[in-house]
Amino acid sequence: MTIVTIANQKGGVGKTTTAVTLAMGLAMKGRQVLLVDLDTQGNVSDALGIEKSSSLYEWLILDKDMKEVAASSMDRKDKKGLNVIARTRLDVIRSDKTTAKLKMILGGMEYREQVIDRALNCYENYWDDVVIDCAPSVDVLHTAAMVAADWLIIPTKLDQFSIDGVVETLNSLEAVRSMTKSKCKCAGIIPTFYDRVTKESHAQLKALAGVYPELVWPPVAQDTSCREASRLGKMLWEIPHGRALTGYAECLERLMKIL
Repeated sequence: MTIVTIANQKGGVGKTTTAVTLAMGLAMKGRQVLLVDLDTQGNVSDALGIEKSSSLYEWLILDKDMKEVAASSMDRKDKKGLNVIARTRLDVIRSDKTTAKLKMILGGMEYREQVIDRALNCYENYWDDVVIDCAPSVDVLHTAAMVAADWLIIPTKLDQFSIDGVVETLNSLEAVRSMTKSKCKCAGIIPTFYDRVTKESHAQLKALAGVYPELVWPPVAQDTSCREASRLGKMLWEIPHGRALTGYAECLERLMKIL
């Protein structure tokens, strides 16, 4: 089982879109995938068109069987009785406002940085891959996601504030590696919201590639299909006419090479 954490300490850079698109892409390649949402806002549920739930809290705090809570995350009906399309080979651990309570409880526990790593070890042979979507804030779950992960992927908009978030996230990774037994390495940086006709966007991409030549993956184009998919509760793969999907498909191929 390979664990991939998606993180950037700046918000609005496309973390959830990246996590959901790559997770679904892996499932489409025939792999059994678990997608874990660590954000109190529960944006993964919105992206999938399913109801938010406390399954993360139930798994980490109430010690419920993860296979049970993950399966319930892809229920065929939401609370309004509307049908929801099941995504083959993709299971989800959802998040909601109970995640804030979860973080408070973890704050008083020993070895809290290892909570996700320990919980996933019980299911080592159940999923091929685990994709973890982190909140933008640095907290106990953010650290625990890095401790558990084999690989870190950092999405970033091509502006100075977001790229500062890349540096901060890489610094956090080094701090986690120095203080724990984490084996996590940065697999890649995905430039998002790339506008080919904007000089600033191109200049930032060139500068980023100059600093991290081995880490910068193909850029994902700025695309209204991302907003459309979010509004419809669909993934980019389910509305495959968007320009962003081309970049994510190339990034998926990069990811497949290291799994």
